Amino acid sequence: MTSGTAALCLGPGGSGGFTVRQFTKRRPAADEIEVAVTAASVNPIDVRRSEGYGRKLLSLIGAGTFPLVLGNDFAGTVTAVGSRVATFKIGDRVYGVKPASTEGTHASHVLVKAVHVLAVPEGLDLHPLAAIPYSFTTMWLAVRGAGLTRENAPGKNVLVHGAAGGLGTLATQMLSAWGARVTAIARRSNSKVCLEAGATEVVEQTDKLFGSLGRTFDATLNFATWEDDLALLGCLRDGALGHATTVHPMLGNFDRLGWLRGMLKTISQKKHHRRALPKGASNYAWVLFKPHKAALDDLRQFVGHNHVSLPIGLCKPLAAAGVAFDHVRKRQPGRVLLLP
Repeated sequence: MTSGTAALCLGPGGSGGFTVRQFTKRRPAADEIEVAVTAASVNPIDVRRSEGYGRKLLSLIGAGTFPLVLGNDFAGTVTAVGSRVATFKIGDRVYGVKPASTEGTHASHVLVKAVHVLAVPEGLDLHPLAAIPYSFTTMWLAVRGAGLTRENAPGKNVLVHGAAGGLGTLATQMLSAWGARVTAIARRSNSKVCLEAGATEVVEQTDKLFGSLGRTFDATLNFATWEDDLALLGCLRDGALGHATTVHPMLGNFDRLGWLRGMLKTISQKKHHRRALPKGASNYAWVLFKPHKAALDDLRQFVGHNHVSLPIGLCKPLAAAGVAFDHVRKRQPGRVLLLP
């Protein structure tokens, strides 16, 4: 088979929408494998990128030009291997991630570096695994950015904002497995989800919530909204590990303000928030996704022990990519998969 198909995002605004197009497949580079995609997830960042978000900075790595194929994670079967790849063979079932590009995973076939791919454990279904790698890696980078590791997590008090979302659920699952005590901020209707993920306590967000929590936490994680970032910093105790957020305004700053003003705005905001860290805390991170070997190593272990999972809410073929993206855009429950 010399060609594949992909859900091509045509552009933001009036030129938006999707069409299924054929593309000519190329042979894997020496360090790559080709995967026939069984399922690929639609994440919130895909929806935002389809609307033009992040184009300024992503253009630096060739990932900001429309039309493009979105998607960062996948599960499927190996169909070709590069000359220097010894870890996989044709027919292996795999899952993994790709960095941001114009040739994403919403396609029948994807080329990906072998180091960004994991073998599927015997007996596990491919579909649920397709929803995890991007979110797990992003979450893992935030956890590390806040200063938390497998070694220092036991007994730590961690506050997770947006705990019922994909990143928050995975963070709660991982941190509780590491022995941390997780306080989850979520809607009351999502309390059961957070407790099942391993949260010690679930608190509902109110106007007075952050003041009532006090400065008692060793680390805080923001997966919810930038507007609450300073309030979360105010929940850290003196000598805390730190804070990380995945909902910072960096990409938006460059989109709105251009290169120079966007950079100055970003530097100013980061300095302002870093100054709010309590005495003795040094970790403060704005997280952007990128494949990371140590994150994938931890993911392999958690999947192998069935310690991480996300519910699937919708599965659609490539031709219905618009419907799948609308499901995510409207924040309807469950993860969304495209099934080439």
